[in-house]
Amino acid sequence: MKPHASRRPGALARAAASALAVSLVGTALVAATATPTAAADESLLSTSGTTWRYLDDNTNPAGADPNQRAWTTTAFDDSAWKTATGAFGAKRGAATGIGAAFPITTLLTQYIEGTTTDVPTFFFRTDVELTAADLDGVPAFEGEIVYDDAAIVYVNGEEVVRLGDDGREITENLQYHGNGRTDPVTGTFVVPADAFTPGENTISVALYQDAPTSSDIYLDVRSLVPTPGEVRDVALNVGADETQANVAWFSTLPGAGEVQWARADEAGGEVDWRTAATSSSRNGTAADGATYHHATITGLEEDSDYVYRVGSAATGWSAPTTFTTGTFGDEFSALFVGDAQIGASGNAANDAARWAANLDTMTARHPDTAFLISAGDQVDSAGNAAQYTGFLAPRQMRELRFAVQDGNHDTASALYDQHYAMPNLSPEQRRDYWYSYNNVLVVAIDSNDSDPAEIAGHEAFLRDVIGTRGDAYDWVVVTFHHSLYSQAFHSRDTDVVRMREALSPVFSELGVDLVLAGHDHIYTRSYLMEGATPVVPDEAPAEGDVLTPDEDQVLYLTGNSSSGSKFYDFDGAKPWTARWEQSREASYSDLDVTPTSLTVTTYTTGSQRVVDRVTLQREAAAGPALDVETSTRCLAGTAYVAVRATNTGDVPADVVLATPFGTRTVATVAPGKAAYQSFSTRSAAVDAGSVSVTGTVPDDGTSSVRDVAYPAVACG
Repeated sequence: MKPHASRRPGALARAAASALAVSLVGTALVAATATPTAAADESLLSTSGTTWRYLDDNTNPAGADPNQRAWTTTAFDDSAWKTATGAFGAKRGAATGIGAAFPITTLLTQYIEGTTTDVPTFFFRTDVELTAADLDGVPAFEGEIVYDDAAIVYVNGEEVVRLGDDGREITENLQYHGNGRTDPVTGTFVVPADAFTPGENTISVALYQDAPTSSDIYLDVRSLVPTPGEVRDVALNVGADETQANVAWFSTLPGAGEVQWARADEAGGEVDWRTAATSSSRNGTAADGATYHHATITGLEEDSDYVYRVGSAATGWSAPTTFTTGTFGDEFSALFVGDAQIGASGNAANDAARWAANLDTMTARHPDTAFLISAGDQVDSAGNAAQYTGFLAPRQMRELRFAVQDGNHDTASALYDQHYAMPNLSPEQRRDYWYSYNNVLVVAIDSNDSDPAEIAGHEAFLRDVIGTRGDAYDWVVVTFHHSLYSQAFHSRDTDVVRMREALSPVFSELGVDLVLAGHDHIYTRSYLMEGATPVVPDEAPAEGDVLTPDEDQVLYLTGNSSSGSKFYDFDGAKPWTARWEQSREASYSDLDVTPTSLTVTTYTTGSQRVVDRVTLQREAAAGPALDVETSTRCLAGTAYVAVRATNTGDVPADVVLATPFGTRTVATVAPGKAAYQSFSTRSAAVDAGSVSVTGTVPDDGTSSVRDVAYPAVACG
């Protein structure tokens, strides 16, 4: 059976040849890309143009055959199966109810006969006829599929992709498996051209229900088009420190990849990629059948522009992109955003457009921001490749280094790990990682892992990272998805309560300054917390608060939606809440860092209205405690000024006695001891004046200065 009567032999090859047009950039060839939106007569499959044979009667099509994939081969006899076109589905046994975005053309038999128990697996087969000319010059085909709850795609008896089964837990034809918490998922998949042969080819799909009580089932194979190779979903992530950047990307074709980079000012507007710095990628097969890549840019210098590209001659190259490093000093700013959750509103395209517009606003208002922190739930459906594309589409995702958290809507798919390249990942605790930026240490944990053993793993990771590195930084920030102290209903969830009780004392003990989280889609600022106990001030909290926390006091901040895709309502007074707001407007926070202050200002994105501003302020470091005495006297007709500085503290100090008549330095004055000098004025009289005494602690450089008066004296 040919895929479409309108498609003539050779059309695919001609389309691929056209798509493989190249342009010179420097001295490298950059392949143009094809997408699954090609014309219908170039697609092997389509929703309404492809007739499928299908089985929905709760029987195993392979029967007792030792080869349980026999039903996916071209030779298999499916003549007794039903035939129809897509989309296929059911919602509680009916052809309506999933939603306007998921129309059902062919109603599947959802329940096992005589019961209300779901059929576990539905089986589909169709044939496409290809010529050698169709396959000539075509390295791969890229497809778009909408499925609920999990699917496996086969070509000529060989598996090409699993969707919704990252852990490869599906081992039987008739089996329940998948993620039933979401609407049908839109995904992509890649079929290498060598999976097809000239002549008849069979494409098969096994569609799985997640449970016997699942409310719906859905399948729509929308397209399968030739692709010459596409590099997509490029993400510029934070590196281990400010001198690095990690890069993640997908290529539709398999093979090695690399990142190339150069100083933009040295390139002179045209990069010679032959001389650029390079770093090879760590890569593997992605959950959608593409190839994911992670690589690291190293040796970055401050206040510099860099241009980079990713890919290879075999897979194609991304368009060159430029980013700026900014200052490597101890005063800088960063952005923090709550859940973007592309798709949460029910319209992923609108969510992605608002997310892009909001990023434009944030970066225009804060052009010098160093990096961005996302609190998790970047997407609404963990396995939805289109939602990842929406989140990563804005140019800022390639131009501004960013860090992500694993939210509860991200966690169910390996696409999260494959789309992002976070640094310093824990070898023991899934998705925990850390990085530093200038004078700030940031530690991220995966709050989806919240049973007692997993919390103990987080604690061990925190103690190791902060315990061994924290003292080297002015500020320690912890990030994760599930807010421990928020003003919406998730604050009552069992997993949140368990983490709050277990981790709050740990954060206080380790000297964490600030915790940033999301999940509850409502802006919340806590009181300073000692463990799980709020430190309630005498005065009511207000915008502009300046807080000077003790070493064991931690501030918790919950971000609202950064795209406007979803908001949660006020859940009643909470004992930990200092300030909260829910205006149902997208918002973000700007973090301004100095060695002695960390200010978080939260704005609504649209109007730039200040939602809240709070500053954490370091108590000024105290220098040595000195008791200074002065006196004047006459010796042999000459006036003298005497200075004695006694170290009344508990650590040694270097003391400098400075007078208008000379200076003396006394090193390492022990506690209880004094530095003393009598300075000759070389005259018979001296007017009243003052001396300046400086004490410095040798180990940490903290100092104190005292100006002390001395009286006049005349020697005559």
